[in-house]
Amino acid sequence: MNSAVDLPLGLADLSFAASGEALVRRTVLPSGIRVLSEQVPGARSATLGYWVAVGSRDETDEPGSLGSTHFLEHLLFKGTRSRSALDIAISFDSVGGEHNAMTAKEYTCYYAKVQDRDLAMAVEVIGDMLTSSLLDPVEFENERGVILEELSMAEDDPADVANERLFSAVLGAHPLGRPIGGRPDTIRAASRDAVWAHYQANYRPQDLVITAAGAVDHDLLVDGVVRALAAAGWDPEATASPV
Repeated sequence: MNSAVDLPLGLADLSFAASGEALVRRTVLPSGIRVLSEQVPGARSATLGYWVAVGSRDETDEPGSLGSTHFLEHLLFKGTRSRSALDIAISFDSVGGEHNAMTAKEYTCYYAKVQDRDLAMAVEVIGDMLTSSLLDPVEFENERGVILEELSMAEDDPADVANERLFSAVLGAHPLGRPIGGRPDTIRAASRDAVWAHYQANYRPQDLVITAAGAVDHDLLVDGVVRALAAAGWDPEATASPV
């Protein structure tokens, strides 16, 4: 395997290439944002992921906290300062793309699959969602009902029930033993202010990894990330603050 280390303009960039294999590159911006790409020869589509290092383990067991990461994931699709929920949906639907999200115990991921020509759009829209969402009070109450319905459906799914009981039995009171979606009582107790505080505290540049695979130009991807997040008020090229 051949490897090269490059440090252009203060960015840490590591590239890996082997004969006949896809090119994998990694750039760490001064703010701590990590951008990784895998270029797949012959691909005409790209899959993008924004990975945030916050999951259900970062909550407490208190009503109003447990389940807030998953609650927030729902709300980030419901509008930003510059895009409505419909605008976000149309951005992907109009080009035949897919977009969705998932919450886990240790991370949250927002992802999309689009044609190569639409990757810049996906970078911009998901970046806007992560940095500039409004958490509209009306949408908050709508999503409370959606999540309560999801929890009810999960109770009817033997696989979901077995999975949560296993984690609870093995891990007990450890944060990893908590249910990702919360419980009905904690979701009913959740407030918009508490979820907003969770959003502001945990969605930070140093906790973000952005990945793309397929028909990807790494340098264009990094440029797109910098533009998208800077437009939202983040400064990807600012030095990360000590934690």
